[in-house]
Amino acid sequence: MSDHVTPPHLTDHGEHALPDDSHTTSAAKIMFGWTSKPWAGRVVFLVLALASLCLVLLEPLLEASAEEGHHFRHTYFNIDSITAFHAWWGFGSFALVVLAGWPLGRLLRRSEDYYDDEAEPAGEEPHA
Repeated sequence: MSDHVTPPHLTDHGEHALPDDSHTTSAAKIMFGWTSKPWAGRVVFLVLALASLCLVLLEPLLEASAEEGHHFRHTYFNIDSITAFHAWWGFGSFALVVLAGWPLGRLLRRSEDYYDDEAEPAGEEPHA
């Protein structure tokens, strides 16, 4: 009996065959095998969230420990000096790009039958 559990997002619902890992090296299984576990996404998210929180909390401490006349940050605008400004700026930029992608996708999207041609089925040459 195998202790391998297939994550729900990798189960075969009839449309795709599960990958055959017989060609996967043991080193690759050791280094990257954890990525197919059901808990992997949650752990990566929590680690990144914890690292971000630690960096945001460390920022005021580094600013306070800077000597008089020396600045921890060299800002060009007053808004740059706000704690966690760059984190919020990055998140806002990311959100803007994602939200702008939806209308852009609708504008550029082709209909599902765009490439369908009833007269010439795919893979056949037209008769001359």
